[in-house]
Amino acid sequence: MRAVPRLCEFYPGICLTTEEKARKNLSQGKKNLSRGKKSLSQGKKNLSRGKKNLSQGKKNLSQGKKNLSRGKKNLSQGKKNLSQGKKNLSRGKKTLSQGKKNLSQGKKNLSRGKKDLSG
Repeated sequence: MRAVPRLCEFYPGICLTTEEKARKNLSQGKKNLSRGKKSLSQGKKNLSRGKKNLSQGKKNLSQGKKNLSRGKKNLSQGKKNLSQGKKNLSRGKKTLSQGKKNLSQGKKNLSRGKKDLSG
């Protein structure tokens, strides 16, 4: 026998409600624990993926820097080539102009030569 009487002995509905609440809380706690474990597991997977993505991002950044450096060198070389090409074009135009003058002078000389031969 119990020395202290239970409340449900005086109020029969109260113990049942308290016990139901206790069962419900226990059940809810188990569900929450299960959800927590799943969330933790998913969090670990996401962390692992995040680390992999970070590592890949660092590699991509490094490669991008190398490509940028190469691109700058290529641009510099391209500018030099363009400058040289412009100089060559200018020289070519001068040479062509001189060639046209020489051709014109040659035609005049040819015409004079023909007159000299016929005259």
